[in-house]
Amino acid sequence: MEDPAEIRLKRKVKLFVVAAMSLFFVLVVVVVFQFAIRINQAAQIRALTKNNETIEKQIERAKNDAAYYLTKEFMYDYALRVYNRAPDGTRVVK
Repeated sequence: MEDPAEIRLKRKVKLFVVAAMSLFFVLVVVVVFQFAIRINQAAQIRALTKNNETIEKQIERAKNDAAYYLTKEFMYDYALRVYNRAPDGTRVVK
């Protein structure tokens, strides 16, 4: 027979092992979720960066268009396209 002190010691060791394994499992789960969250955030950063670059290109194009709209060349092109009018002596090909 085992003495009661040895039984208590075995019970404490078992309890300690169960607690340590539970803590290890929880920590592993937390680390896995943290990596998953980090990967998701990296994907969002890439997507938002791509959208930002697209919007910056649109802004640049809008600035260029606005500068073009203030030129005489635009007025001539607009009159030719919309009103089908051109300065005298200009050949208009349709």
